[in-house]
Amino acid sequence: MNITETISKYEMLSLGDHVLVAVSGGADSLALLYGLLEIKEVFSLCLSVCHINHNLRGKESRKDAELVREICKKLNLPFFYFSVDVDANGLSLEEAARNVRYAHLYKCGIKKIALGHNQNDNAETLLLRLCRGAGLSGLGGIPPKRIDADFTLIRPLIETSRDEIEDFLREKGLQYRTDQSNFDDSFARNRIRHKVLPELRKINPQATKNLAKSAELLRNEAEFLSVIKGQQTKLHIPTMQRHIIHAALSQIKGLRDITQKHVQQVESLLRSQSGKEVHLPKGFYVRREYDYLLIASKKDTSCEGFFFDISTNFPTYIPSIGQYVQISVKNSDINSTTNSSEMCTKYFNYDKIVLSSVKIRNRKPGDRLYISGVGHKKLKDEFSDRKIPRSLRDSIPLLAQGSDILWIMDGNGRVNDAYEPETGKKVLVVEVRKDGK
Repeated sequence: MNITETISKYEMLSLGDHVLVAVSGGADSLALLYGLLEIKEVFSLCLSVCHINHNLRGKESRKDAELVREICKKLNLPFFYFSVDVDANGLSLEEAARNVRYAHLYKCGIKKIALGHNQNDNAETLLLRLCRGAGLSGLGGIPPKRIDADFTLIRPLIETSRDEIEDFLREKGLQYRTDQSNFDDSFARNRIRHKVLPELRKINPQATKNLAKSAELLRNEAEFLSVIKGQQTKLHIPTMQRHIIHAALSQIKGLRDITQKHVQQVESLLRSQSGKEVHLPKGFYVRREYDYLLIASKKDTSCEGFFFDISTNFPTYIPSIGQYVQISVKNSDINSTTNSSEMCTKYFNYDKIVLSSVKIRNRKPGDRLYISGVGHKKLKDEFSDRKIPRSLRDSIPLLAQGSDILWIMDGNGRVNDAYEPETGKKVLVVEVRKDGK
């Protein structure tokens, strides 16, 4: 069992944290304790243990406490112990015990508390709340991380199944206590665990995992809506990222069957290097290209080459930019013909131009341009330095004279400085228009 992925995903731990581990003696809490011990050095953790005896099972409860005490003694871990009485006072026994348990955990004074809830618990909670008619926030299940007053509650096993937990304990040869009340079907949760979930797993063996994932998705939806409604002052960045990614994928015609797993895989590309990609249903894929995420289909073909002759004083429509380009020749003062990256009109030294050689086309091998202070530069190096995705480079229109690129006609507006206009000489004017008038 590896709990570091969940911890990293939900940012549960920080370097040097002092963590109080709630240990009942059962499988989940013992796996939590030993899992945290495995990453103790990585996070420079200080671990303490708390056991709360609810005195609900007499001699068996005392045996639970003795086991946890002996483990802490063996591991040389600080140990907090509380023996409590649970007064239901109108609440269910489960809820009353939980309230007492949290109150005593807080008495230890350690601000970060690790709890052993796992993937199965989350699936069971979702089903219970569905039965009770819970709203969106309730259907979010058990949160991996929650702030309560001055305390931070974390659940590092929330994405770990009960089977994985038991395998982990067997591999380490660890004995654990089993609470016999877990087999009492008078409790609603136990009926869900023993009767409902096994039937659901007959329909889909991954039912437990999928229910837990659904709870996470619904929790993200609730967080997102709270941001939109202004109920949170701090933006939940991962939640926003997932919504943006899901919205983008939903707009792709022909792309179907997108799951939360796909969204998370795409989200992982935000932390990957350029060139990494993930595969989606129906032959689609998403690839990280510099600061972009490219969504495409394996059926897509590369951009076809294009080539346009440009006639003087006659607008030519360029499909790749959806606009018209017109050139003209005039005499002009140098002050009025200085090129700017914001301008849709560019000026070039007419004496260095052969009009019949001026074309608008996409890139070719050997293309280059001259940049003041740099010298001659290959076009492919310019694209690389500007981190233009390879998938977009063939679609960028270029004003070219032979292999000399006069103007890269994208948002950057880079021009060839070797063709800079001179005072008192003719100027070639290249203008981009929205219409052909």
